[in-house]
Amino acid sequence: MDSNPLAFINVDTADKMAPYLQVRQQILVAIAKGKLKAGTKLPSVRALAEQLGLAVNTAAKVYKELEASGAVVTRGRHGTIVQAKEDEGSIAVADAASELAAVAKRWGISEKAAIGYVRAAFSSLI
Repeated sequence: MDSNPLAFINVDTADKMAPYLQVRQQILVAIAKGKLKAGTKLPSVRALAEQLGLAVNTAAKVYKELEASGAVVTRGRHGTIVQAKEDEGSIAVADAASELAAVAKRWGISEKAAIGYVRAAFSSLI
């Protein structure tokens, strides 16, 4: 088993996207693409913060949001475990989300505005 399953995570300090969002997105994409399998134990909040040069509260926010989305589960002293399973639909949506974020950044569109476009697109399907 890999001693650091999140060794691939990279925080780009020049990116306008908040570091916790960068980390969260990279983890979600890794889950969707099968790079992080269900049952994989993630580093502790402190270890993740140290690895990425982030504040402990920032790393905790990443895990809290991942847990709220159902991607991971935190089991007290037993740590944080990936619980989401990859599937073709998740991969496609994760890829589309990554592309949307890149296009929005390139054109100077805020995260809030980009999410508004996604909501509008969902509304038009009803």
